[in-house]
Amino acid sequence: MSLALDVSRVEQVLLMDGWHRVANASFELDAYEFIHVGRTIIAGQPTIIPSMGGRWTEPDGSVVACPVTAILAVKKSSP
Repeated sequence: MSLALDVSRVEQVLLMDGWHRVANASFELDAYEFIHVGRTIIAGQPTIIPSMGGRWTEPDGSVVACPVTAILAVKKSSP
């Protein structure tokens, strides 16, 4: 058994600075890497950078991205 969380239902994400609202079901998890002009600068490596990250758009249009280890909790809508 797992604590399955449907990422399309995540409405808020808790980071150290407080709760962040997720707009338009934009929350997603994937490989965490930095790019510049389409070229990968550094990709996630478990010993250097967490290999997974989260990203979402907030209601004001700003995009937040962070290592998955920075996410303390999520709130999701009811099924």
